[in-house]
Amino acid sequence: MSAKVFSTAIIAGLLVAFAAPAFAADDPPTKADCEQQGMKWDEASGKCVK
Repeated sequence: MSAKVFSTAIIAGLLVAFAAPAFAADDPPTKADCEQQGMKWDEASGKCVK
């Protein structure tokens, strides 16, 4: 019984670990994409900022 609960918990943890990045909002990778989405491009860091 406890092995079944343990394996279910492991599987649930793995599903959450691999699904979470799919729902994370990534900043646009290029200056053009950043400006198109109404955000500002930081030249010093080379990243999009809100």
